[in-house]
This record gives sequence, structure tokens and C-alpha cells, in this order.
Amino acid sequence: MTGAMYAAVSGLRAHMSALNVIGQNISNVNTNAYKATRYTFLEALYTTVRGGSNGSAQLGGKNPAQMGYGTSIGTIDLDMSTKNYMPTGRATDVMIDGDGFLIVGNKGQTFTSTQDLKNMYLTRHGDLAFDNQGYLTDGMGNVVYGFMSVANPVYEKAFKDDAGNAITPPTLTNADLVVGNVGKFYLNADGELVTIVNKGTDANPSLETKVIDQYTPHPVLTAIRLPKAGTGAFTQGDPNDPDAPKTQLYSKGQPVYAHYDEQSGTIVDAQDDADVSGRIEPDSVSIDENTGRITCTAGGKAVVIGTIAIAKVQNPNGVTHVNGRYYQALEGAGEVSCNAVGGSVLNTDDPDSPFYEEPANPGDPVTKDSGEIPVGAPGSTKFITGGLESSGTDLANEISNMITIQRGYQANTRIVTVTDSMLEELVNMKR
Repeated sequence: MTGAMYAAVSGLRAHMSALNVIGQNISNVNTNAYKATRYTFLEALYTTVRGGSNGSAQLGGKNPAQMGYGTSIGTIDLDMSTKNYMPTGRATDVMIDGDGFLIVGNKGQTFTSTQDLKNMYLTRHGDLAFDNQGYLTDGMGNVVYGFMSVANPVYEKAFKDDAGNAITPPTLTNADLVVGNVGKFYLNADGELVTIVNKGTDANPSLETKVIDQYTPHPVLTAIRLPKAGTGAFTQGDPNDPDAPKTQLYSKGQPVYAHYDEQSGTIVDAQDDADVSGRIEPDSVSIDENTGRITCTAGGKAVVIGTIAIAKVQNPNGVTHVNGRYYQALEGAGEVSCNAVGGSVLNTDDPDSPFYEEPANPGDPVTKDSGEIPVGAPGSTKFITGGLESSGTDLANEISNMITIQRGYQANTRIVTVTDSMLEELVNMKR
């Protein structure tokens, strides 16, 4: 009889643990990007009262007789599926539509392989903003990682001839759209630099123009921050001639972009000096939903800041909760990868990358820049801006589960009560 009591007590414990899971889900019914958990029950230890046997030529077989000793919580599983969009009206709020996480952490992190991503915090909560130092941070103050915009080598090449002299590309006309001009640079009617590309074949060409941005994301994962700002100071043109005319390198407030440093393999800001100080002050900020590219306006000019990175894990439901809204890709999550929405960032060894350089000798392998890790595309994942992801709690389902758990708990208490009554009768057999 005591076996029934022990089984009932284990049932009480299991149902109380299940109620804890339900309570956690209900308490976070309005928590943005909260991922609900579910419980499953597991049968506890069995003892064999009588073994089973197979049938013979004369006798039939018999099943084993086993007695169980209760239940326990088997699993507590995360549901990492995408939930509903909740508009907030803030331009820097983003929701991840699909698989993936934002990568956040302390400043100054460097990466030698994707394994280093396991040390970073992952989050689905996209309440982003630029802090007073110009870093893109989440609501808890952790900086957001991505790919900073640097000077586009293809753009710079278009404004120089083979001798390195400055030139201005010709203005594009309809007569220029011929196969022979594929790959050449022009300025379109809006003053943008474009190149002619063939989307078809040589036999059946389909010519289009492709805009070449002056600045483009470099595939080194780094903390996203605003570019440094020019001071508008004048510098001496010839230090040996005090009467030489002075020149202004950067006008006041003009963005001075970061650059890739080959020695350290990192993205480095311009140094604060007489011409550069502090960071630009954006008037407005927007995030492209299909690429994750962050653009702002400063002083009436568009500034491309960088691109938000997305981390994907092999088993999203296997990530480990750490410190509230954050997860880490620990045991159970599988491998973690770094991605850019829409494949907007390419590694430097990709022939389509603006940083790609042909190897010195044909057949030699193309190497990446130091400091970069493989960057992929997260499939159909994209951003939805101006809002956050709603809570994953299904209130109707949780309340119905709560009722079921309550009745299960109540039934187990009845087993304890009945067992106690039977033991009392046993003790009182002889008076």
C-alpha cells in the first residue's frame, strides 16, 4: 500500500512542477519575444512482479507483470517558433520573422571561428537604440553585433583610371546598354554610380544597371556603432610653408567611416584628432527589412551605418536560457552560424564580393581577410521593423492546462488520503 502513496506523492511533485511551468508562461503573457515552455510527464521506475515468456509448442506465452512507482516531469521544451508582430512605432525596433537571433554582448569582442559565437548572448527581443557613445544597443545595454560599412573598393576604382588619376564616369544613356559595355561604370540620372550587368546569356542578353554604393558592409563581425564625425577644422596643406593655403579634410558633422585594419583583422574607427571627434548625430534611422542594413540621415545626408547580423543554430529549441531574455548556444543547440539577412554580406573570398581579389597565381586558393568568419544567408528569415515580437504564451491553452493539472493534483491527494485510511484500518485490526 505504501507503494501507492509513494506513487501519489511523485504525482503531486510532478503536477506542482507542471504548474510552475504554467505559472511562468502566464506571468509572461505580455513579455515581448518571450518563448513559452511546455512540459511532458514521464513514467517513473518500474519493478517486475513476474517475467514474461515466449510461447512453446505446448504452452502459450505470457506477458510480464510490472508495477510502476509514479511519475515525474519528463521534458520542459521551448517553443522558438515566430509569434505575432506588435507595432511600437519606433524605427529601431525590429522583429525577426523566421529562425535566428540577434547577437549581443560586451564591446570589443573578436571572432576567430563560429565557435566564438557560443560565448555571445542570443536574443529575439529587438528593442534597439543608439546609446550616448553611438553604439547600437538593446534595452539591457548590450551592444548589437553586425557588419560595419567601410569604403567600397569597387566604387573607388570607378573614379580612378589605370594610373590612379581621378576621373568622373560618363553619364549613362540608352545607347550604352549594349553587351560590350557590361562591367563598365556610369552615372545615372540621379547621380548614382551604376554598372551594366547581363542577367541573361551572351546569345540572349538581358541587360540591367546595378547601383554601386560608396560604402558597403565588410564581413568582419563587430559591434555596430555610428561613424565618427568631422570637426570642420582646417589643416595646413604644406607644413614646410606656413603661408600655404589650409584645407578642410572633413566638414563639420560629416561622417568619417571606419576602416578594415589588415594587421589586427578588425574594423577600426577613425582616431580622434583635430579633424575627427565624437560621432555623428542622426536625425532619423531606418532598418531595411530584407537586408538588415541600417541607414540614417545626418546633416541632410544619408549615412549607411552597417548591417545587423543573425545567428542561427541547428536546434533552436535546444538553446539555454541565461540571464532573462538571453540565450546561449550550449549543449543541445548544435552548431551556430553567422548570417546576414537576404545574403546581403559576402565573405571576401566570394567572387561576387566587392572585396574579392583574384589570387596572384591561377589555381591558388582565395583566402579570406583575417578576422572574418563564414557569413551565410538565413534562408527566408527577414526583419519586420517598427515593432516587436509578441509573447509566445497562449493564454487559453495555459488556463485549460491549469485546470487539468489542478484536477490531477487533486486526484493524487485522494490516493494519499485513501492509502492513509487503509493503513489506519490495518493498524486497528487488533484492538
